[in-house]
Amino acid sequence: MSFTLYMVIINTSFWLLLNYGVAYGVRLVPPRFYRNTRAFREQPFERRLYARLRITKWKDRLPMMNAALKKLENNMTPAYLDRMIMETYYAEFGHLTIAVLGFLIIWVNPNEYMWMAWIFAVVNFFIHILFCIIQRYNRPRLLKVKRYVGSRGK
Repeated sequence: MSFTLYMVIINTSFWLLLNYGVAYGVRLVPPRFYRNTRAFREQPFERRLYARLRITKWKDRLPMMNAALKKLENNMTPAYLDRMIMETYYAEFGHLTIAVLGFLIIWVNPNEYMWMAWIFAVVNFFIHILFCIIQRYNRPRLLKVKRYVGSRGK
């Protein structure tokens, strides 16, 4: 087997294991971890940041893996909104984890491919951070809708 083919297999395996492993792993974390961790709460500066980034113009243009969650149902119940909110926690934590752990690709590759590994790691980081931002933008809005739906039912 040629060295190039070997490296393609190694790098592809790394990215597949990282992405699917993290996607599976984030769902093993108890939901209370996400709800009770301060890092997942909206911070005061975030709304200004989202306005500066013009998130509403580009957030729906990025691909979604879970097509079933692409659009909100018309008949939103508190249970449905809870599920959607949990999906934002899973997605944010997963994308952040992949963004950081993606730098391990540098140790998978030999020195002569170090420049390529760094490029992959940095591009991976910025792509996944965009998805984290989208989750952080959407979650407070879903929580607000849930409060509204919950208050209507009383």
